[in-house]
Amino acid sequence: MKNKILKKLTELERQHHIKIFHAVESGSRVWGFSSQDSDYDVRFLYYHQPKWYFSISKQADNLVKMEENNLLDFAGWELKKALNLLLKGNMSLYEWIHSPIVYKQTDEFPHFQALAQEFYNPKALVFSYAGLAENNYKAYADKEKPKLKKYLYILRTLAACRWIEQQQTPPPIEMDKLKEVFRQDSLIWDFLNKLIEEKKKGTELGIIDSPVLINRWIEEQLSYYTSFATSLPDLVKDTAPLSNFFYKTVMEI
Repeated sequence: MKNKILKKLTELERQHHIKIFHAVESGSRVWGFSSQDSDYDVRFLYYHQPKWYFSISKQADNLVKMEENNLLDFAGWELKKALNLLLKGNMSLYEWIHSPIVYKQTDEFPHFQALAQEFYNPKALVFSYAGLAENNYKAYADKEKPKLKKYLYILRTLAACRWIEQQQTPPPIEMDKLKEVFRQDSLIWDFLNKLIEEKKKGTELGIIDSPVLINRWIEEQLSYYTSFATSLPDLVKDTAPLSNFFYKTVMEI
C-alpha cells in the first residue's frame, strides 16, 4: 500500500505543480485502533511555485482526493495555511507533524517541525482537543445506540487534554501511550480498553449501548477542560520566524 500512496503523492505534485514536503498517515491507523475496514488517511503539507502566490484570484489552500474506492483518503494543506494553523495551535496539524507513520519528508520539514516546537501553544491545543470532544459528544455519543468509535474519539481527545495538564508537554499520538493518563481511573480505563479491543475486531459501524456513568464523566471533563484552557496564558510571540521560513521555502525553489 505504501508504494501506491507514494505514487499518488507524486501524481498530485505533477498535476498541481506543487512540492509535498511532509506526508504521513493520520487517524485510527496511527492511534492504534484501526478496524478491519479502516481506510488510509494520508495527510500532507505542500507549497506552490512562487508565481502561484502572486495571483490576484482567490486560491484554494488545500487539496482533497479519494482513491481506490475511497480506501485512500488524501488531504493536504498549503504552506501558508499550515503556518497560520500552527500559530493557532491546530490539533490536526500537530498530529500530522508528530505522526509515527511517515510516507515522505524533505529537507524543509525539520525546519517546519522546529517552528512547531517554538510556537507550541498548550492553551490553543487544549481548546482544540476539548472542542472536538464536545462536538463529537453532542453529535454522536449522547444517543441510545452510539457508534463505539465516537466514544474512542472523545476519550482520546480528553486524554490529550489530561496529558497536557499533567505532563506539561505535547501529548503522544499513539493511544497505547496516551491512555496511561487514565490508568488510575478504573471506570474509564476498563471502558476504554474494551472499546479499543471491540474496534479492532469489528467494523467502522459498530455500536454500543449508551453508558450513563461514562456520559456523566465526559460532561464533567468537558466543563473542567474548558475552564482549564481558559486559565492558561496566551501565547505571545514574534511571528517573523514563520514569515521568514515561508519566504525562504517558496522563493528558493
